[in-house]
Amino acid sequence: MNHVKERKRRRKRRAMRRMFWRSMISLFGISILLLTWNLTSCALRYLSPPEERNHEEYVAGGEGSHTADFSEEAMETAADVSGLLLVNKSHPLEQSYSPDLTRIREYGVEVDDSICEPLKNMLAAGEKEGLSFWIASAYRSTERQRELLDEDIETLIRRGYSYSEAYEEVVKETMPVGCSEHATGLAVDIVSKDYQILDEKQAGTDEIIWLQQNCSQYGFILRYPEGKEDITKVSYESWHFRYVGVNAAKAIMSQGITLEEYLDLAGV
Repeated sequence: MNHVKERKRRRKRRAMRRMFWRSMISLFGISILLLTWNLTSCALRYLSPPEERNHEEYVAGGEGSHTADFSEEAMETAADVSGLLLVNKSHPLEQSYSPDLTRIREYGVEVDDSICEPLKNMLAAGEKEGLSFWIASAYRSTERQRELLDEDIETLIRRGYSYSEAYEEVVKETMPVGCSEHATGLAVDIVSKDYQILDEKQAGTDEIIWLQQNCSQYGFILRYPEGKEDITKVSYESWHFRYVGVNAAKAIMSQGITLEEYLDLAGV
């Protein structure tokens, strides 16, 4: 009887060892599969085209990204921005473009009707803070843009510049005909009422500081920010604000990017 019991115990111990090793082998196999999957994912990620990786990292805000995380709301907006109008030296405005203009009597300017209310609300909010604004320029026809360009070129020619030299210098600040946002009625040059000169000192006024901090709440962005001249191809203009809508404006201003970068991120 003792021999029989001993054989049963040995068989039981052998069965338990087999179960143990089978479990260990299964766990080891699962670990190998997970490791292989992770390595494959990483390999595919870094073997993908650079522009695809940059886009993913940019969106995720991970290592190698150029900005902080985009909020879910901002990314939803970025996915549907085809209606945003881009006007610059590489994207001239179509000759047939005609804004729906509304006159703002208190400033003597015209803007596209879509930005009239948010513009007034923004300036009114600033005035409640004790600030005083003046709209130096808003809608500008192509004819007026041509006049301004010619005037600036002639001024430099009188100083000894050749025409080509004068033109290249002038278009750093004054857009070529057809390339100015002012022709859309969506852009405004806003200055301090107590200091209406468009120069570097304008950036230090309380009005401009407030606008740059709060414009996105009303759908506006600082269109030509400092340090982005290589992208916008325009010198820093602390006074030039462009309406793009609240969601897009918050995404652009919070990330410290330009309209060009925002549209590029959205694949437009």
